[in-house]
Amino acid sequence: MSTGVSKMIRMSLAEAVPYVSKKLADHGFQVVQSVGMRSQKRAQDGSRTGGFKVLGVSNPQVLFESRNGVAIPVWCNVLLSESGDSAVKVLAVDPLPSVAASDRSAMDVRMALSRAIHSL
Repeated sequence: MSTGVSKMIRMSLAEAVPYVSKKLADHGFQVVQSVGMRSQKRAQDGSRTGGFKVLGVSNPQVLFESRNGVAIPVWCNVLLSESGDSAVKVLAVDPLPSVAASDRSAMDVRMALSRAIHSL
């Protein structure tokens, strides 16, 4: 998992957000922030490109112990972007680069995110 794990799902972005949120919750993740945008860019053929949503998620059962001994949650981003043909690409960004790669909690989060995305 270099940048993350992804999967295409056949539904609209509006349908995908609650569906993905539920699947993440089934694997212990809570959506703590949601940011969405509709792209104003136009493709070369004049059509508008799709919108996207970024879900900030965390699994409260997995904490990372920082160097000063404080336990902090491992935050992860899950990106949902509209694609053609009523499809949405879901990408769970790999949490390891943001946390010490040797920390076991980051690996636990990586595996849980992977299982959640594969369950879509």
